Amino acid sequence: MKNLFRIARWEFITRFRSRSFLFNTFVSPLLFTAVITLPIFFFNYTPEVSTKLVGVIDLSGKNLAKDLQKQLNRYYRLDNQSREYVVLKVSVDNSMPYNEALSEYKEAVAYKDSVTAVFNQIKRQRSEYYKNTKIPNRDYFLKTSYEKLQTSREEKELAEIELSHYKASLDSLYKREAQKMADSLLISDVLNAYLLFPDDFTRRGHLEYHSKNPGDLRETERFEKILQTIIIEKRMLEDRVARPKIKRWLSSISIQKYQLMPQGQTEWNFYAQFYGPLIGVFLLFMAIFTSGGYLFSSVLLEKSNRVIEILLSYASSRQLMGGKILGLGFLGLVQVLTWIFITALFAASDIIPVDKINYLSLANAFYFLLYFSLGFLFYGAIFITVGSISSNEYDAQQINQLLRTVAIFPVLLSLVVLAEPNAPFIQALSYIPFLTPSFMIMRIPLSSVPLTMDIYITVGIMIISIIAVILLAGRTFRVATLMQGKRASFSEVLQWIRVK
Repeated sequence: MKNLFRIARWEFITRFRSRSFLFNTFVSPLLFTAVITLPIFFFNYTPEVSTKLVGVIDLSGKNLAKDLQKQLNRYYRLDNQSREYVVLKVSVDNSMPYNEALSEYKEAVAYKDSVTAVFNQIKRQRSEYYKNTKIPNRDYFLKTSYEKLQTSREEKELAEIELSHYKASLDSLYKREAQKMADSLLISDVLNAYLLFPDDFTRRGHLEYHSKNPGDLRETERFEKILQTIIIEKRMLEDRVARPKIKRWLSSISIQKYQLMPQGQTEWNFYAQFYGPLIGVFLLFMAIFTSGGYLFSSVLLEKSNRVIEILLSYASSRQLMGGKILGLGFLGLVQVLTWIFITALFAASDIIPVDKINYLSLANAFYFLLYFSLGFLFYGAIFITVGSISSNEYDAQQINQLLRTVAIFPVLLSLVVLAEPNAPFIQALSYIPFLTPSFMIMRIPLSSVPLTMDIYITVGIMIISIIAVILLAGRTFRVATLMQGKRASFSEVLQWIRVK
């Protein structure tokens, strides 16, 4: 027992004084927290902005530019109360192809109007002939006027067909020339973006957004919100709903979210509630694998330079393995306690708003320590086994990387855990020892109901798993560490495990 504590003390002091431990304790958590929180800051950061010019190509004929400007003025203003967005209807007045096509279209309209006028005049004359039976040669006039009516009707129909062709061609040309103009204004940075409304916009609700940066989610979300309101209003007007009713029905709402927790109602903040447990999982991962990595590298190094043989002549394999796990486990515990202490200092200094972050409690700190201890003992026993049976560092690192990937897997399901921390499949995954620490650290602060039973079950599963892994590690450690230059096969490892 005395040798066990000596080995533990040596492992602890050696690693505690290393620069890597100081870096992983103080610098790495700050860097990771910055990496997590900086995107949130930049997403919510509103820089100094000038008025933005937004172009509109409206093929619907619903005067959407005016409605869009009105709604944008209502919701978005700069600090000096000037307009943040100015809507510009893209003009094609200087387009020669469009002006030529427009001239031809106007001629077609004039021709159609003249033919229609002649047709209507003949219809009126025939109506007078029918009404006035005393007109001389009345039958002759009716016959000749009927022939003229037929001829003028055919000319009118042909003019309408021709006009529709001109109209379709003109609309297509207008869209093409307007887009060409808008693109040039976009390239020259005159426009920040432009919107293209097709002719069936109010029916289908489809439009195009053109920008140099269409990935700006904040901008596109704003336009989606505004245009949704506009199209609903247009549809309601088409259905003859009174404007006062439309205004009342479309008045905006705001939602303030609260979560019912065992300690009472708390206001829900997505960033605080989501990123807090997520940071906790990464810190737990970092603490376990930092200490586990020291344990892993210690065994590999001592095995490769044959120091392990000297150590085994001084202490038993069980004392050596237990001393390494105990010393480096205590090192990890010091690391975790340091983080908790720093968090408490920040909370006491009001740097962290504890009243708005309900998971910063002593109970959750205890669970963090509990699952760290269980996770380290579980992974530590695996690491010391992998280090002892590996013939070289390359083989060992492959298994190490696999374990790291498995341990961090719960982060991929973090949004699912946020939405439903007590979902059956999340609960089932929490019972897998490799995933238990990470899932429980996320679930405990997010759950609105106490997880007492799950805590008991997972702690029990972890203790049983730790005992099993330590027993397996103890049976392989002595034999495997003395093997040099030979890679242990799977059948050999099984044989070592079976030996009592």
